[in-house]
Amino acid sequence: MTFNPATTVLLVVDAQRGFVNEHSAPAVPVIADLATRWASIARPTIFTRYFNYPGSPWETLIGWHALYGPPETDIVPELIPLTTGAHAHTLDKTVYTALTADGLALIKQFGATDLIICGIATDACVLKSALDAFEHGFVPWVVRDAVASNATRHPAQQVHDSALMHISRLVGARQLIDASDVRDVIDNATTT
Repeated sequence: MTFNPATTVLLVVDAQRGFVNEHSAPAVPVIADLATRWASIARPTIFTRYFNYPGSPWETLIGWHALYGPPETDIVPELIPLTTGAHAHTLDKTVYTALTADGLALIKQFGATDLIICGIATDACVLKSALDAFEHGFVPWVVRDAVASNATRHPAQQVHDSALMHISRLVGARQLIDASDVRDVIDNATTT
């Protein structure tokens, strides 16, 4: 693994109350640990929040009616203390990707070359953000044990595994890493 924390942003995708269920909940403590460790080295973290809206494609094409506002759109309690401070940024969006015009401007402001991506859901906003990062010239690092699917209409683990397979195929197998890999890089950054 070869990312430099000095040119890397942690992207915490849609870790929101409305996306947490029995399938995605196990990823939340891993995400919180990564975000806490990342904050300890004073590097930027972007927390995204998805908002649905009346007449959205999620309503009209998928038949999904959720996340219109609080409390569903609130970031999970475990991350709230990390969303403030000089290096924490919140990005609101109404699409899958975190790489909206505002998201891209924010990432570029930090001079980032790499994005560590964690959050919910592997098969939707995480997948789309990783693909868009790749296409916009950033190096995406998807933390496989810090992402999860919240699928309920299909087996969540199968959906999660399928999304990771697609990320591996479309942005590179080496771009799937574990939280322990990120912790090692953080530990090395604090000792050098």
